[in-house]
Amino acid sequence: MQFFALLLLTILVIAGGVSMGAKLTGLQSDQTAARLSETGTEEELSDDDEDGETVSDGAASDDAVNVVAVVKKAMPTVVAITNKSVQEVTYMFRGTVEMESESTGSGIIIGQNDTELLIATNYHVIENASVLTVCFSVDVENGEDAIAEAVEKGSDEEYDLAVIAVKLETISDEVMEQLDSAVLGSSEELVIGEAAIAIGNALGYGQSVTLGIVSALNRSVEIDGEIRNYIQTDAAINAGNSGGALLNADGEVIGINSAKVSASGVEGMGYAIPIDEAKPVLYTLMEQETREKADEDEQGYLGIYTQDVSTEARSLYDIPSGAYVTYVAPDSPAENAGIQSGDIISKLDDITVSSASGFENLLEYYRAGDTVTVEIFWSDKGSYTSQTLDVTFGDKPEEDDDQAARNTSPFESAGPFMR
Repeated sequence: MQFFALLLLTILVIAGGVSMGAKLTGLQSDQTAARLSETGTEEELSDDDEDGETVSDGAASDDAVNVVAVVKKAMPTVVAITNKSVQEVTYMFRGTVEMESESTGSGIIIGQNDTELLIATNYHVIENASVLTVCFSVDVENGEDAIAEAVEKGSDEEYDLAVIAVKLETISDEVMEQLDSAVLGSSEELVIGEAAIAIGNALGYGQSVTLGIVSALNRSVEIDGEIRNYIQTDAAINAGNSGGALLNADGEVIGINSAKVSASGVEGMGYAIPIDEAKPVLYTLMEQETREKADEDEQGYLGIYTQDVSTEARSLYDIPSGAYVTYVAPDSPAENAGIQSGDIISKLDDITVSSASGFENLLEYYRAGDTVTVEIFWSDKGSYTSQTLDVTFGDKPEEDDDQAARNTSPFESAGPFMR
């Protein structure tokens, strides 16, 4: 009989520096190895890089890991990401004030299409971004040539994954010639004790490399009520490493660095999303239409309030994850489509919705007249039934007379949003 110890630790999401409670147990994963090509399809993996150099065979080899060869192969695929956003800060005597903030993270080039270079990262790296920029790991005479603006192509808050896009026309030929697409390995084939190499924008200083081993597999971590499967490593992972690559001895991406344990007496416990779990999500996000945020006066209107549901309420009432609808305005686009108070919005155009804030962020990309597919769960005698609806955004009304609806939710929540 096997026993799994439940450890209560502090998990640090390593882009924003947010500390969260976590419980660790065990999970399984059964995906296959693949590489994201320019079309997002699977290709055979190779032990040789483009220069014909052979790197270490990982756990199957008794030779020392050739870290220099691994870094040479992988560095052109890793980027630094800067997220400039506007945060609302509440002061005791000044009320709510909007303030600009800046955070850093990392990303991995996973392919391109006819017009865009596609980069994988964590959702929390790009969350609430008003401006996203990437810095490529290249050697150029003019440093500004290495920096380009990016936009969100797609994100999945539940899996903490996102894909951002850089227009190819904004990347110089000199830079493009030095870039490469990462080789995605298989986290299913990992064994405890094999080499693990982390590359990322640690502390926002630029790319750095750390070496360690795979310390544990199938490590389950609960963050804000969401349980995710992680690879545990003792390779040093710090703030800014989020979204960067965890590599095996062949230079293949085996995980996307995402979190670390921050607690007194704890050292060398970093976590990466297993690449086999990330691949199907990334494939889906790569295929989405790239949308730019609409100006505030152009954003569409649904006519609903949504709120988060506390973890305790979700567990007690068996409520699905998503944005809880507390109020639907009369004769609004949402009401006309069939959305009702008490529904849970779980998807928007096949993008998973895990919270009211995540739903609010998605809505910023839609204008009046746009039609979206919304998946909702509605309560049916104590259980929830799913339904898919088409909703067309309307124009924002000049005044909102339904402010009293803000407090109609029976559950504790993070705050309402009227859209």
